[in-house]
Amino acid sequence: MKKKIALTGGPNSGKTTALSVLKETFGPQVELVREAATMIFSGGFPRQDNSRPHIEAAQRIIFHATKQLESLAEKTSDAQLIVCDRGTVDAAVYWPGGVEDFFKHMGTTLEAEVARYDAVLHLSPPSNPAFYQSTHVRTENLEQAFEIDRKILKIWEKHPNRLIVGGTEHFFEKAEIIKNFVEKLIQK
Repeated sequence: MKKKIALTGGPNSGKTTALSVLKETFGPQVELVREAATMIFSGGFPRQDNSRPHIEAAQRIIFHATKQLESLAEKTSDAQLIVCDRGTVDAAVYWPGGVEDFFKHMGTTLEAEVARYDAVLHLSPPSNPAFYQSTHVRTENLEQAFEIDRKILKIWEKHPNRLIVGGTEHFFEKAEIIKNFVEKLIQK
């Protein structure tokens, strides 16, 4: 039976790099589901307007795209483990009306969405500002990244199989922890 994990955390925490490390380490044993938000914002979704209608539209699209990408991986991959760059739960932390309002609008609950994942691997942003990088997709500064990270930590707190990897200066430390966690999941 396939297992699915959400790889989550604040901006610039190493999620994308972790996906590459996992694919390189475990090859066909893992299927990667890329982050819907990056695809959507890189594809031209307007980000200049931070009005409530724009934010809500973006988070609706991200939530539904994430679900569809995960479903596609579950149906088409022979991998033992599906590793999702963020989970459906993450979009709620960006919702202007709060977490409960988000899940009401999505027609689901936090509990139902958390239960979709066998494990959660949370990576936090680097604590040293010199290692934080903004991009055309990642628009948050380091202080905002930490605030988002705190919200993501909170929203996933009830998951029974969650590993939190704090911000370190050297990604190699994170990579070892991540590989060990995933290896244990594959072997179960």
